[in-house]
Amino acid sequence: MFIGINLDFASTDSKNAVLKILNEYGIKKTHDNLYESFDFPAIRLGNLKRDITNNVDMDDNIRLYQFPLEGTFKISSLQDGKWKRLSIKPS
Repeated sequence: MFIGINLDFASTDSKNAVLKILNEYGIKKTHDNLYESFDFPAIRLGNLKRDITNNVDMDDNIRLYQFPLEGTFKISSLQDGKWKRLSIKPS
């Protein structure tokens, strides 16, 4: 599964913690504030989201793009400590 993660941090502490997590999961930086993996195992997605959630501040903005997941393109964003998800099904 492909994942892309867009990061906008309010503090350097949460930035350093999340970047360490992404490195542990094998997710690589492709542009400023953008990280990607083309072969991320879907079974580890929940763990990744939990680890990110536990290391960010409320002012940080995280957006996660996933394809395919359950046959759809999904965009997840972290808001107030909870992940909100938009699913786009192919026509």
